Amino acid sequence: MFPVKAAAELSGLTPETLRAWERRHGAVVPHRDEQGRRLYDPAMVDRLTRLHRLTDRGHPIRDLAGLDDAALDRMLEERRHAGYGGVDVLPERMLDAIADYRVDVFDRELSVAIATLPTSVLVARVVMPLLREVGVRWADGRLAIAQERLVSSLLRTRLLSVLNQHPREQRPRVLFATLPGEPHELGLLGAALYAHDAGAPVLYLGTELPAVELARVSERLGAAAVALSSIDPGHAPAALAQLRLLDDALASGVPVWLGGANARYLAEALAIERVQAITDPAALARLIQRRFATVRARPTATFQS
Repeated sequence: MFPVKAAAELSGLTPETLRAWERRHGAVVPHRDEQGRRLYDPAMVDRLTRLHRLTDRGHPIRDLAGLDDAALDRMLEERRHAGYGGVDVLPERMLDAIADYRVDVFDRELSVAIATLPTSVLVARVVMPLLREVGVRWADGRLAIAQERLVSSLLRTRLLSVLNQHPREQRPRVLFATLPGEPHELGLLGAALYAHDAGAPVLYLGTELPAVELARVSERLGAAAVALSSIDPGHAPAALAQLRLLDDALASGVPVWLGGANARYLAEALAIERVQAITDPAALARLIQRRFATVRARPTATFQS
């Protein structure tokens, strides 16, 4: 719980604005302590942050206050994607270049996209459609194995350069990895980019890291969370075993976020409170904001699940 001053600071508002939004528009309904003082939980701080960002873009608070959080998220995402209509043809154009082994054209298009597009637009409208189209073309024979590997290699190199361009050394970090037997990492890289864009210090550890080693790194760095990707259905039983080892070895209070095609199955099969399936980038961004709001408000606090 945060008092008025802390909640206002975390969401970028003044205490006066926060009280006005609350009193005149019912933007949030705070809790009260025994003395009647206002207290705000992390979800309320998240909501106030969204409202602040949208009012900064010209939306009146009176029009926003009655909307739920999902509607606010949609407005923020639509705003981020506005003005990038031509980007939708880019994945097909890039793959046409790869089909002719014009690697320089593919790499130039990708480099320009990375340099000019917001991260959420880059991942949602270039990287993920590109990966889907690679799968389709490989399945119907229009793309050879060598071409598919070219795409993966170029994407990996360029996306890692984004993460490593401005490394955030502050702690605690979010660790990104896959478990042994899971070599697929492009979806994991996309999630790491989303986390980086949301303001999290990211440490990208790559593929096939044993659970015990991952727990050791987490303890050494005081990690805020561990994010894992699991895609191959045939790997699910091994992933379950590794996740149980990770749960035993990982410090209490460190959440485990799962992405990829196996995420929901693994989370349901484990039924461990700290293990969550995260299949929506917006949900990942919200988790990160809540996680690090606590750190900003209380630098010496320990994390709770």
